Amino acid sequence: MSLLIVRLVVFVLLFWAGFRIWQFWQAKQQLPGDKYSSQTKGDSEMMVRCEKCKVHLPKGSAIKAGEQYFCCPEHQAFFKKE
Repeated sequence: MSLLIVRLVVFVLLFWAGFRIWQFWQAKQQLPGDKYSSQTKGDSEMMVRCEKCKVHLPKGSAIKAGEQYFCCPEHQAFFKKE
């Protein structure tokens, strides 16, 4: 009976060690940028600079006037006055 318990304990330890090695190998297979790639791919957008305050913002939320971009209508109006 004790030989059966020893075999069971050895089997469980071997299974656990194999599982940990497999986890380590899987972690090494992933590239450093892959952890968040599902969140960032396709979500990135070109950044543009406001002509007045020089702040960078996503192109989709910028106000475009000709070839220039602005972060808010006030900066666009200020730039038109000059």
